[in-house]
Amino acid sequence: MTVFTSTFAPGAQELGFVRSVDRRLLHRRALSEVFLTDTSAVDGQRFLAGAQLPSSHAYFTDHVGHTVVDPVLLLECARQAETYGAHTHLGVDGDTKFVLQSWSMRLPGLFVAHSGDPAELTLQVTTDRPADATAPARSVTYEIRFLLSGEEVGEVRMAVGYLSSGTYSFVRSKRRGSPPVLSDDVATVPATVAPQDLGRANPVNALLIDPVHDGEGISAGVRTPNDNPSMFDHVQDHLPGMVLTEAARQAALLAGARLLGRPADGTTLVGFDLAFAKFAELDAPTTVSAVPEGNREGIQSFRIGFLQSGEEVASGTVETTAVPASHRSTR
Repeated sequence: MTVFTSTFAPGAQELGFVRSVDRRLLHRRALSEVFLTDTSAVDGQRFLAGAQLPSSHAYFTDHVGHTVVDPVLLLECARQAETYGAHTHLGVDGDTKFVLQSWSMRLPGLFVAHSGDPAELTLQVTTDRPADATAPARSVTYEIRFLLSGEEVGEVRMAVGYLSSGTYSFVRSKRRGSPPVLSDDVATVPATVAPQDLGRANPVNALLIDPVHDGEGISAGVRTPNDNPSMFDHVQDHLPGMVLTEAARQAALLAGARLLGRPADGTTLVGFDLAFAKFAELDAPTTVSAVPEGNREGIQSFRIGFLQSGEEVASGTVETTAVPASHRSTR
């Protein structure tokens, strides 16, 4: 893999890593789910962010077979940088709903950067918002680069829309024809796939239900993980993008194991590209499909689709690769 060699903006050394930022500006309820520690403006379109990666976490470090930094933990740090940055640097007020439109990730340096215990992560965030903008942002595209242990790991790109709470409630109810169902009112259903088949140890971190061989790939139901305090840190009225991305990863790992002989505990996510066309409702069954596509230089691609009531709510691709021997573990 090619590792980035570009330089971060000046000021990264000045970020603080001694305390967490205000959890309310990350849309988090539990302090244990807050990883962001600081941000600092570079100019009108860029800011830096710092985060501390936990040495142990019930969700983000629950992986068997390897010691690779969890790509979805890096994604969560990027989401936190975007959310906090929108409030503190882009003028988005606290009564705003964030609507994820699309995001992608590429991690060519995942196996080069070795994290500490705990590790300090630096993020450089570049937006497409005009540097001289004065009105609050309504839709922003972000490019977020990761620096871990002095090495660039990769980047995330995301497009996010911002709606007032009133507008959000109106749009959600109008499109559904009724107010959306809340996660507290949905019955908790366990996954039917063994966690080790998804590279996990704890069943609460598994999402897939009743997978079947479907044409050239696999398809499975996606449960609502309202018993998982990381995936559902607070009440939701839909399956969030983070949960759908985790389901896409698990579907790709399961398809890789069952169809290609690539064991889940020896494989990791290294990239994805997902777009969200509709809200994934909580009162309709959600199905995820993963179809193996090409394999280039050891990176296996899967075509991903999410369906509800016969309609596609999200789609894209997921990329996985084998974990090198240097990152294998025996736990």
